[in-house]
Amino acid sequence: MNHKISNLWANLSESLFSQIDDKFIDNFRQPGGVNSRLAAWDPFDPTMRYYKLILFNAAMRWTDDAYLLYRKLGNTNVGNPVTVRSKGLDINLDYLFTINEYMFLKSNMNIQSINSIIEIGAGFGRTCHALLKLLPNLTSYTIIDLPELLNLSAGVLARVVPDHMQKVSFINATVETDWQNISADLVINIDSFQEMLPETIKQYFDNVINRSSNFYINNPIGKYLPESVGITNPNKIDIMDVFQLGYCRNVIDIFDEDQLNRARDNFVQSYIPGSEWQAIVQSPMEIVPYYHNVLYTRKS
Repeated sequence: MNHKISNLWANLSESLFSQIDDKFIDNFRQPGGVNSRLAAWDPFDPTMRYYKLILFNAAMRWTDDAYLLYRKLGNTNVGNPVTVRSKGLDINLDYLFTINEYMFLKSNMNIQSINSIIEIGAGFGRTCHALLKLLPNLTSYTIIDLPELLNLSAGVLARVVPDHMQKVSFINATVETDWQNISADLVINIDSFQEMLPETIKQYFDNVINRSSNFYINNPIGKYLPESVGITNPNKIDIMDVFQLGYCRNVIDIFDEDQLNRARDNFVQSYIPGSEWQAIVQSPMEIVPYYHNVLYTRKS
């Protein structure tokens, strides 16, 4: 009796594995190769499988306290993000990051005593949304951003925290006189200094951060080559621009632990606001370890 095989593997055997020679063996596990049919999914898998696995595994590692905080946020699905389901909640990556960032701050400072916050570059407003929900003593939240992004964050926040909008101020980043010489208990920058010109960052340090009491940053600790993440035909003009932005412009292998450890020290020193400040705590982002959390405060 002949052994029957599935039509799937009959076709795969004929189309992919009929000519196995030295050249085949040299390259069969490279991205786009046939190993995706044997042992591992292809790195260029065109589905959301990897993304959702990372998100789901990160959510499953959360403590009960993290889920409690996430539940307090209310609506986190404006904009129709990709979600996974855990503990009865739809978890998306943006707000998973937000809760992790909040827990970093909560663990390392008396965050409930914070009355005023300035965020430089707020994106769609996820951090503002969370902190307005989680900090009952917060009376003032100022967002400094490009006018187009202010339209987005204002629209999102009006939906998710309508009862707190009187606490939020929106300042156009392109009108420097509007944000010179302002201050807060805490200044936040998440993933945007790395996209700014160094001279612009210095202006924020001189006019906002150095007038405030605490500074929290979460940004990449270096630059990476496009081909290291599978980008084969990058726009050369855009790439050259990216390598001129931020304070930490050294090119590193973001998947090399030794290089990351060295780059973290440089990152912490590069973003310290001045000699009267100190980094009181730091840690890599759990999911994206080439991002780094640092909380700076003024020396006593």
